[in-house]
Amino acid sequence: MINETYKLNSPDKKLSTPAQLRSEIKSRAKSYLEWIRRNSDLRIPDDHQILSDKYDFVFKDDYRYLNFHPDIMQQAQDMLAGRIDRYYHDTSSEIAVHDYVGHIASSQALCWNIVLPMKKHDNFGPLFEVLSSSLAKEGMASDFDFGIETTEVLELNVGQDLGEDGKAATSIDLYLRTPQGKVCAVEFKLTEPDFGRCKLPQDRNGKCDGNYGGPRNIENNDGYLCYLAMRGRRYWQLGGQYNLLNPTRLNKPCPLNTYYQALRNLMVAKKRAQESSDKEIRGIFVLAADERNEAFWGVDNRFDSLKQYLKDVRGKYIPDIFRISVQDIVSRFSGSLSQYKEYFQVKYDFPTSRNN
Repeated sequence: MINETYKLNSPDKKLSTPAQLRSEIKSRAKSYLEWIRRNSDLRIPDDHQILSDKYDFVFKDDYRYLNFHPDIMQQAQDMLAGRIDRYYHDTSSEIAVHDYVGHIASSQALCWNIVLPMKKHDNFGPLFEVLSSSLAKEGMASDFDFGIETTEVLELNVGQDLGEDGKAATSIDLYLRTPQGKVCAVEFKLTEPDFGRCKLPQDRNGKCDGNYGGPRNIENNDGYLCYLAMRGRRYWQLGGQYNLLNPTRLNKPCPLNTYYQALRNLMVAKKRAQESSDKEIRGIFVLAADERNEAFWGVDNRFDSLKQYLKDVRGKYIPDIFRISVQDIVSRFSGSLSQYKEYFQVKYDFPTSRNN
């Protein structure tokens, strides 16, 4: 059974497992490279020089910029090298580049391929239209005034907010702040199976058994209910403050082991929007996912599971997490953005047109 949201978005598409979707995109690597060579002014070396020695769908580090549309390759190359101007006081100069951004199925590459053209042409209309439509279904379209004065920041480092440092620092894929100070944290997903997991339970160092507040964890972490709290991470402090986590009791299993990225994004959105329990919703989380990925759109998907978790921990439903289709965003590219549509069809098999 395919859920109703998915059928409305794309009636002619079938859901795929993350592994199936990844294989489908990887199989397009050869035709993608042929397209890049035809549509780029750059001199591109032979495949064996630019692709990984092991995989023909992963670019070597020096050629990761080829994972982006020719019209935004320079911007992508600057970001990959950490060269980017930051004008907004909320931003950090650090860019968190994923280890696998050179993989043809990289979600970070997908995010930049969608966002950088809108930034270059100063037209975020496609994204704002899809966001507003999603919020309207919850009666919140008028609460977030996305428009020309909205600030958009790619790869915002928020480690300081969460008590993180170094490579462990969280970065928000796309950070939006409205003129009214409301914040939207957008996470892009392509072929991932989930929201990411806390790595501690797999470390086998005895610091975490996969639960929060268990007797063994407390004993091994100097009385702290979580090893990360002992290290100064503010997840449970902020999560408790904004009613996203319950830091006062045993959590079995630990919700950070299931909703790691989503919960951190949401708590930062609420913190930066200065949200409190007696105010209207000011900080939200948005999942922008490939609508073919059953992990986020199918029966018993991760997004619906997150919604249910938040309802359970709060004791009521609060509309502050939303899901949108990356295909819907690209389908609304028009005018000067229309030139990018063919790229998404060749590389990701996105439809070139659809009824919105």
